[in-house]
Amino acid sequence: MLRSTRSLELSKISSAAGIEMTPSTALDRVTRGKVSLFKDARGALGVLDFPKEIPFAPVRMFWIHDVPAGGKRGAHAHKACTQFIVCGRGEVEIDAFDGTRNEEIKLSAGEYANIVPGIFATLTFPQEHSTVIVLCDRPYEADDYIYDADVLMKDTPLSDGST
Repeated sequence: MLRSTRSLELSKISSAAGIEMTPSTALDRVTRGKVSLFKDARGALGVLDFPKEIPFAPVRMFWIHDVPAGGKRGAHAHKACTQFIVCGRGEVEIDAFDGTRNEEIKLSAGEYANIVPGIFATLTFPQEHSTVIVLCDRPYEADDYIYDADVLMKDTPLSDGST
């Protein structure tokens, strides 16, 4: 409730000052970046410093690979889980929808996106041999998944982990 009250207060202040503010959505909280990559004749080494780049302590990790070119994975949102997605090889396109707007997030090898709760994400693998590694702030919980994107358009409260 503190978050909602603060948003309402900011809205009132900005209206009184004549400033038009766009309400924040889950997509506004997505962060992106690139890991440090070191290449030489022996190959490439990617480095990700957890406390510096990942905004949570990972509890679970999984990876997705061997998806045929054009194949899709994901197609769900989470009520509470945050997912830090790193493209380890190739490319991945994340179609992200937060109930208000869509955004396409393209990741190449070494790039990452931190996907917060309340974002319906579908990952498309445009080329064979692409790999993503996903770090999560929560263990697997079947009841955390939202498989219907329309649910995000309704006035359904979702935890963003800040309560």
